[in-house]
Amino acid sequence: MTPVATADLCAGPAGVPGIRQSLERNRLRGNGRLYAGLRWGGAAVFGVVFVALVVTLLQESAADLGHMGISILWRGWRPAVGEYGAGVFIVGTLLTTAVALALAIPVGLGTSLLLAELAPRWLAAPLQAMVEFLAAVPSIVVGLWGLIILNPLFARDVEPFLKHVPVLDALFHGPPLGASILLASVVLAIMILPTIVALSRLSMAGVPLADREAGMALAATRWQVARRVVVPGARRGIRAAVTLAMGRAMGEAIAVTMVVGNNTALPHSLLSPGSTLGSAIVNSFSEALPGTLQKSGVVALVVVLLAISVVVNAGGQLLMRARTPPVPPRGPAGGGGASGNPPAPADSEIRL
Repeated sequence: MTPVATADLCAGPAGVPGIRQSLERNRLRGNGRLYAGLRWGGAAVFGVVFVALVVTLLQESAADLGHMGISILWRGWRPAVGEYGAGVFIVGTLLTTAVALALAIPVGLGTSLLLAELAPRWLAAPLQAMVEFLAAVPSIVVGLWGLIILNPLFARDVEPFLKHVPVLDALFHGPPLGASILLASVVLAIMILPTIVALSRLSMAGVPLADREAGMALAATRWQVARRVVVPGARRGIRAAVTLAMGRAMGEAIAVTMVVGNNTALPHSLLSPGSTLGSAIVNSFSEALPGTLQKSGVVALVVVLLAISVVVNAGGQLLMRARTPPVPPRGPAGGGGASGNPPAPADSEIRL
């Protein structure tokens, strides 16, 4: 074939451009298959590990679950009489988590708003670095700091002061011992604060600039834009941050064990020493002999903690999905209406 005929052939529909497009499609198709294989392979590995974990825990705790039945959820932990229930520990876990969230959420959201909207860049950068550094501190370091520094401080100053505050004195009664439900909640609040701050700040930074400019165009102050535009627009991310922080607070063991007091009785106030599921597992696992009902009871505590964590995370996911605004329909030209821009979602509505 002559060079001229070859050039004419390559210039046709099936020439070099067509060959290049075919090769590009094949390459993309191959990359897509590889990505799909990696994705499904990773999902399969995760599923197998999770199922193996659950099956192993149920096998190891079968003796205590069969012995206690559903009453494990409200019975106490009394090895002397062969009773290995999780009721006291569930109360301690929920109580410390609730108090920790009540302390951490306002501080975390305020810090997030400061870093994302209000603070100048020269101040926001070092503050953000400090928050990230706090997230990297191991839990045992925070627990040891709480035991050495906060424990005597709470016993000497904080707890006696709270006992004499009107209205709040109903929650704070009993001798000031330092190690208590309150101190464990404060330590947990410090540990979950970086999670709330980091995720909430990212959500606030993701609010569209057009929403901020619309608020300013309506003569809103910077604080009004932050409070009524940015925070509602980042609502879903804030819920996700709180859900993840709650899951970490419920599962924390080492730091809580150092400062909670490790009492297996039902706490009568926030100043009472108590126990959580995590601290009970840490304290009881080494003492239980293999093959005994007590060993099975400790593993049953792990099963209860896993079930509560799954329920809390599933509830958080349902809450976020239930309030997700529907995607507006797009017009024939790819827009939503005469202007071609879809209406803003419900979470980003501006009300000044």
